[in-house]
Amino acid sequence: MNHLRSACVLLLVLALAGCEKPVEVPPQQRAQPVIAGELAFADQIAEVKSGKRDRIQVECNPIDDEQLQKLNDARQAEVLLLDHPDNKIGESGIALIATMPKLMHLRLRGVNIDDAAAARLAKVKSLQILNLPQSELTDSGLAELTKLENLVQLRVGSSKLTDSGLEALKQFPKLKRVHLIDVPITDAGLAVFESLPKLESLYIDGGNVSDAAYERLFKAKPGLHVHVDQAHHDRDPNAHPH
Repeated sequence: MNHLRSACVLLLVLALAGCEKPVEVPPQQRAQPVIAGELAFADQIAEVKSGKRDRIQVECNPIDDEQLQKLNDARQAEVLLLDHPDNKIGESGIALIATMPKLMHLRLRGVNIDDAAAARLAKVKSLQILNLPQSELTDSGLAELTKLENLVQLRVGSSKLTDSGLEALKQFPKLKRVHLIDVPITDAGLAVFESLPKLESLYIDGGNVSDAAYERLFKAKPGLHVHVDQAHHDRDPNAHPH
């Protein structure tokens, strides 16, 4: 009994002192990762392989092409989010991602996706959400991505896209949400969004669009949720405090 009381006192002192000892959770009891304590990439691969998860997310460590080869054991993953800004993913890594038959959500940070890489990713017909915030896509690369017939959400950053290239967005039959980052969009490019039948949300960070062009957009789509440079547009019907 004295030993038990002493142990309880020790635990109380540690808790009051803010000292928390990490607890190793057996692999079979691990849930989907919380980034603050994310599982190692290899452990996530193993859990996908065993059928315990369908999601891989890595933020704490950069991933390169050599490490990405582990995906050969987890090609059935449906979500792949590689969020470290120093990822080093090149041609072989993109080619491997393009072989994942069930992939629905792909996010690649710190990876300068070019038109050739876009052509490879366009083979992943299951993709519904594609997030390429630091790409080098030109109009030709965006045109390649229109082969993704199931795409619902597209987030892309590239200073090489043009207003005329954005016309390709009309070819995505299911597109509902678009986020453009540092795309040099002007009034002509914004007009493209007036004719996207299923568009629900538009985020634009950067560009040079006039108030008159936004007025025309809201007239054509009065219920559209619009963010401009990290803030709700004044006319956004869905504006709310952040």
